[in-house]
Amino acid sequence: MRIFLFKSIITVLFLIFLTHNTNAQLPNPAMVGYWENWNGNRFVKLKDIDQRYNVIQIAFLESQPNRDYEVFFKPPYPYTEESFKDEMQSLQAKGKKVLISIGGQNDIILLDSMEEKDAFVESMNSLIDKWGFDGIDIDLEGNSLDFQDINIDNPGDIKQRMIIEAIHEIMRNYRSTHNKKLLLTMAPETFYVNGGLSGSSLGYKRGAYLPIIEDLRDSIDMLNVQLYNSGSMYGLDKKIYNQGSADWVVAMTEAIIRGFTSSGIGTYSGLPAHKVGVALPGCHSYDAVPHDDVIKALNYLMGKGPQPGNYQLIQDGGYPEIRGLMTWSINSDRKCTPSYGFVETWSKIFTDSSFIEMSNIDEILEGEEDGKIIEISLFNDTFITPLNIADWEIKNLPEGVSLGSISRINDTTAHLTLSGSSSDSYMRDITNVRVICGHNQVKKQKFEDLVDRSGLTLTKKPQLIPGEVEAEGYFDIQNAYAASNWEEENSYYIRVNKSGWADIKVDVANDNNYLMTLKVATMPGQDNYLTIRADGKVILNKLIKSSTFFKTWDEFTFDVNLTKGIQTLRLNVTKGWLDIEKVNFELSNSISEIEKSTLTVFPNPCIDNFNFDSPDKGVIYIYGSKGELLHSQNIIKGYNKIDVKKLNNGILIIKAFTDQGLIKYDKILKVN
Repeated sequence: MRIFLFKSIITVLFLIFLTHNTNAQLPNPAMVGYWENWNGNRFVKLKDIDQRYNVIQIAFLESQPNRDYEVFFKPPYPYTEESFKDEMQSLQAKGKKVLISIGGQNDIILLDSMEEKDAFVESMNSLIDKWGFDGIDIDLEGNSLDFQDINIDNPGDIKQRMIIEAIHEIMRNYRSTHNKKLLLTMAPETFYVNGGLSGSSLGYKRGAYLPIIEDLRDSIDMLNVQLYNSGSMYGLDKKIYNQGSADWVVAMTEAIIRGFTSSGIGTYSGLPAHKVGVALPGCHSYDAVPHDDVIKALNYLMGKGPQPGNYQLIQDGGYPEIRGLMTWSINSDRKCTPSYGFVETWSKIFTDSSFIEMSNIDEILEGEEDGKIIEISLFNDTFITPLNIADWEIKNLPEGVSLGSISRINDTTAHLTLSGSSSDSYMRDITNVRVICGHNQVKKQKFEDLVDRSGLTLTKKPQLIPGEVEAEGYFDIQNAYAASNWEEENSYYIRVNKSGWADIKVDVANDNNYLMTLKVATMPGQDNYLTIRADGKVILNKLIKSSTFFKTWDEFTFDVNLTKGIQTLRLNVTKGWLDIEKVNFELSNSISEIEKSTLTVFPNPCIDNFNFDSPDKGVIYIYGSKGELLHSQNIIKGYNKIDVKKLNNGILIIKAFTDQGLIKYDKILKVN
């Protein structure tokens, strides 16, 4: 009897161990990142992903043309099947999990029948076995959620029932053939989960993911509701919260954990915190949450910090078991400033590793770097005494600037003093400075050097006006990018797409009218509308239309009014697109010798009026010999007669601007 009891205990313990060993596969804490499997300027190879990402979602599989229920995966160029598998298996050998993501914005998955469900399951089983993925990620969006009857307890839409049953079958097959659990994650948009808290006026798809989550809750390893691309949503306190803040993160996450009753849909039971992640964009979009606010929100959610905003958690002590973070995407995080700043934030929240942060004590200006101090703050560790400058390095400083000296201020603060000033002008603000602290400079860290890529800016001096502004000298852009000039080596231009903008900082010498000449290229015959704002005030709103090949630079000149001082100019394209190579500003009352002959006015000298032909409608300006503006008026295309009898005798400078951006110049003598 005792032997039987002993064997029974051993069997139970073995089964418990086996269950734990085959189910507890997802890393904890998890840092989940989506890997964009298409080429582009954000492409990164699997082997080059930051090592702190421990769950990599391959985004996305594809469906056969006109057969959205049959799926496949093809690695992007330059991968072959073998090289992709080699790099993926290398990640897996290091304990990382690689999943294949289903859906996304562009790939629609709709299972309309049992036959389509069976075909989907068969193609998924084959795909998983062929590539060796550790799991599947369900990222259904848009038309993939075209469900008409959403009911949490009893889904009434066949497409919803089929996707639920398909996932169950895929996971059962994997368990039976591989003797372990297939990992299952989900990344629904906020509207399809938290939207269930809102009224039915939001539309029939609100809460569309809730029946899927509820039915698969025991199988889900991590639910990462996308806290972006959302707008605003209700929290459990029945108040509205807007995306992009610490309050938003806290309110949405607690609702996902605790669950709620959704009017007309049913009751969502919620998920335990160890199955819930916080999903945010790294840096690339308007709805990204500042990293300091992410840290404050997560510390409060996990019971490690104070309330960061207005939303108060229902559960005292928060939810310490929150699984981790997710971001779209690894590729964008790598290209952010600083590079891999989001995974750095995860490390600060979920690990006790030593880390450093750098910051400016004073502004560091272009050409004035010598003697400026970079402050280093150390966390989860203390500095040794004394510090050794040979074990410190600053990368990406401008030419002529180096690390001059180092001072230990206290256990957790050090000052690095720069030596020398830049010999070349900055293209734009320098934000990719890296400080590397040798691991032997701190007491706990034993193997890896400490690196910080954030918190420091070396500031480009504003462009002087009058003067020439190179367009690639922007300090901030949206929906725009810099590219190499096809005509000139080591020269660049910036392409500003529709709804995009580029900000440049200028220092205007005096209040005045300036001639602004844009050197641009675009598609011939295309309408492109450009708006320019100076510190938010519109100074120009014009149609730019080119008649030349798009790789031919054209110049368009306009008259703008600028006020004295440092200000931001925003070049915003509201229709079409423009390649902008440079922008030149000169005083509106100056005329070069080359420009004098471009307009012919007659009679010259004149008494009461003068005449000229204009190629288009526009505005004419008349200046005195000292540059003072005497008169301006609208002009028409063709013959124009200008009355000057009220003006004093003397030399007049004539400038005619047309709506095409053309400008004409001449001088005329006014006599009695």
